[in-house]
Amino acid sequence: MNNDMQHSLQAYYTNALPEKKDAQISDLDCISAGWESDVYSFRLEHRSAGEHKCEELILRIYPGDDAHDKSAHEFHSMSRLHKAGDPVPQVLVLERKNSPFRKPFVIMEKIEGQLLWPLLLDAPEGDKKQELLTLFCKLFVQLHTLEWRPFVDDVSHYDTQNPYIFVDRELEKARSFLARFPLPGFLPIIEWLETRRDRVPCLRPSPVHLDFHPANVLVYNNGSAVVIDWTQLDISDARFDLAWTLLLVSTHGNAAWRDLILQEYEQLTGARMEEIAFFDVAACAKRLFTIVISFSAGPEKLGMRPEALEQMKQQMGAMKGVYDLLLDRTSIQVPEVEELLTG
Repeated sequence: MNNDMQHSLQAYYTNALPEKKDAQISDLDCISAGWESDVYSFRLEHRSAGEHKCEELILRIYPGDDAHDKSAHEFHSMSRLHKAGDPVPQVLVLERKNSPFRKPFVIMEKIEGQLLWPLLLDAPEGDKKQELLTLFCKLFVQLHTLEWRPFVDDVSHYDTQNPYIFVDRELEKARSFLARFPLPGFLPIIEWLETRRDRVPCLRPSPVHLDFHPANVLVYNNGSAVVIDWTQLDISDARFDLAWTLLLVSTHGNAAWRDLILQEYEQLTGARMEEIAFFDVAACAKRLFTIVISFSAGPEKLGMRPEALEQMKQQMGAMKGVYDLLLDRTSIQVPEVEELLTG
């Protein structure tokens, strides 16, 4: 399979990127098959300006119904982040029309670093663990404090005079999803959020990652780091981003990570995250809704790989953790979720 892909990528470089003279592709290897994409590393050797060059690169292939838009969104988002000085890999190629894999793809530089998540888990208690935790939160705060306007094509779509624009947008999106995928058990959650909407004005729009967790951070040997996986970059209330991260680290790792990260984040920003429980509920609803839809309609409907469903089945313990948090915050029972958990 990899040999066929390597030959296809070789032909692509020859035909579509002739400036890479005498291009040779080698060492193509699948390094990740996640919910949203397949990721391969490979080596490119070519001649440029009469010199032999060798590059270690990443090929990211996008499946799903929205792959055409998602690939372009990530490419342009990472380009803008790189220009703004945020630590991200440099993207090099976006291909949506003439992909030899019949799916859009992006090629970017390969980062020779270690995933932060196992480093955090394995670090002994003390200065080293705190150093890694601070690094993670600094990257998060740095993103949220970037000037947001360079990341949008039309500033007028983000009316900063309306402090409820982002929460209203998320509530409208939730209603739209519920119309598309009728799951009546989720309606009380949306209503719970709607009744508390006036409590959560946004004082400052922020760029948000929306899947920021330690497995999306690569650490160099010198202690600096790079953030990957930017398919969902948006402008919103930073608390939506923060709550999603707190949910992931507490349900897929140790529940204690939630308070540690929240405290460090607040210390670095110098501000308390008001009404974070509201955003906890929004994050729980998003996570549970995604899982229930994947089981009932298929993960492809949400732009994910078909194999994502099997991964979800293996993570039912984490799903229970999400549901427990939802119950703790709202006391609202969702029959569709309980059916999956007990089925």
